[in-house]
Amino acid sequence: MDKLCGSIVVNGTKYTLLPGENALEGGLVATLEHKNVSPRAQFALLRLKNCGSENSPRVTNAKTLDLTLSTGKNLCYHTLQGDDCGATSFLPLDFELTKAYTEQPTGGRSSDRTGFPYFDLDWEGGAVAFGIGWTGQWKKDITPLPGGVNVSVGVADCDFYLEPGEAVRFPSVLAVFGCERDENLRTFRRTVKSDFSPYTRLGDKFKLPIAIQCFDRYFQALDGSSVEGKWATEAGQIKTADAAVNLSYIDTLWLDAAWFYKGFPHGVGNFRFSPGFPNGLKPVSDYVHEKGMKFVVWFEPERVYEGSDLYPQTDKLLTLTPDDPTRVYNLSDPAARRYLTDTLISMIRNNGIDIYRQDFNIDPLPYWRKNDKPGRVGITELKYIEGLYTMWDEILSAFPDLWIDNCASGGRRLDLETSMRSVTLWRSDTGCFPENEERRVTVWNHNQILGLSRYLPYHDCAVWDIDAYTVRSTATHGMAANFHIFDPDFDFEQGRRVLKEVDEMRTYWDGDFYPLTPATVDETVWSAYQLALEDSGALYAFRREQSDIPQMTFSLSAVDPKKTYSVTVVDEVFAETKLTLSGAELIEGICLTIPKAKNSLILKYKAL
Repeated sequence: MDKLCGSIVVNGTKYTLLPGENALEGGLVATLEHKNVSPRAQFALLRLKNCGSENSPRVTNAKTLDLTLSTGKNLCYHTLQGDDCGATSFLPLDFELTKAYTEQPTGGRSSDRTGFPYFDLDWEGGAVAFGIGWTGQWKKDITPLPGGVNVSVGVADCDFYLEPGEAVRFPSVLAVFGCERDENLRTFRRTVKSDFSPYTRLGDKFKLPIAIQCFDRYFQALDGSSVEGKWATEAGQIKTADAAVNLSYIDTLWLDAAWFYKGFPHGVGNFRFSPGFPNGLKPVSDYVHEKGMKFVVWFEPERVYEGSDLYPQTDKLLTLTPDDPTRVYNLSDPAARRYLTDTLISMIRNNGIDIYRQDFNIDPLPYWRKNDKPGRVGITELKYIEGLYTMWDEILSAFPDLWIDNCASGGRRLDLETSMRSVTLWRSDTGCFPENEERRVTVWNHNQILGLSRYLPYHDCAVWDIDAYTVRSTATHGMAANFHIFDPDFDFEQGRRVLKEVDEMRTYWDGDFYPLTPATVDETVWSAYQLALEDSGALYAFRREQSDIPQMTFSLSAVDPKKTYSVTVVDEVFAETKLTLSGAELIEGICLTIPKAKNSLILKYKAL
């Protein structure tokens, strides 16, 4: 297994960086922190410090990873498309690598549109998967060579000097090596779960919520008043919590935007409450906790809107123009970061928040570049992203049992460093809407699960309807339920039925993931995948809306051909068919029938 190494260019000279301290010219010291996570996995993080008494020489490139690998024939590259809140969000991107390829996200958020920070390579006899830890504008370059390939990862813009004593950090990189691609991806996913996710910190206490979340259904009905029953009021949230109790399997109340003064988005930059919450959020959290549930609250601290309390405080903000209606909170400034961190810690403590949800609905890259000083291109971003990590780490230190939910216009910040500190309860803003003719949300959810689960063990989104097909298409380890609970005709019995299944199935998502069909927007096909957990597992199958195929045969993986298995098939209306099959029969293939289009089934199996 090749040991990870990096590189840096100083005054036009390229230096190879090996693990440990690397003394460079002009007092610069580059430290490539390196850790063997497992026999097949390595982690690296690059730091740079000016230990001299004068400004450093010019640094024009810095790569945490600059690795040349020997490979066999048929070298292929694999990743996902970034989130664009549409049909292509997290669709796989796979091709044979015959020429140099470069990639970076759009606008400074790490999984936005044109880039995705997880990728893998495979060839005859080998495979390697990578995760990039950088919540800004990273860049990866993949260059095929005779008999091999060079893989490099760094920041996209780097042309600066460091002042005496000044230090910066760059992206981190996880690499997992194997002999065969599919098994190596499963090893990668297990490694992310065990060593680079909140599971590392929380252990068996970690279980994604099944939450009631009503913002998007009711937001358009808000009028800013505190009329009892409105969603964005204390009374409205109490009513929502009561509905959650009635649904039996909800374990979390999710309060999204519009709780703060002036609502959303005009109130971004305020930490005061709207008239609907005259006593803050503590009465709601107290009520929720009495009911045995957790409390999620949404914030957007990095964006500041014109007319908000923070907008005039330009010493704390990054601006594009003096009259720009939106500004970005300056996490690159230690004093500003300290103020914001203390404010958020106070808000979490005083309002009884269990899951701190941080959103970010703006491209920060123009703000970073505008505020770079001459000769210091990239410095604002480097210090901003490190400031973000410091803020999150200090919040988690203050509340050891707290969860952070990472959102950025959906799933546009899904990198390794955010994975270490947070969960993804909202993998895309495709969850903001129910399905219609233009927005094929159910199919998009199939594809997002098939794509993201290649690399990530945890990700969730919202569901709007209570039929089995829609809920099964969306839920993973948990789910946000945008059910129409205030409708007098809402079917609570059906709501309990689908949520009971989500609760029963969530444990399987701790296991390995096996895609059984490709991710595609074609609605004439089936979509299916398998979850395998020790001697048990589950298969999810969906006959899409335009499919005229009533049956398909699937071969299961990770079963023992010598064992006997109890098999339960659960159809669209939760009727069960029980079978006893050998592992050899499951491997050979089991024929599944879904009589109607836009229906689904779940097959559960367990060794006897």
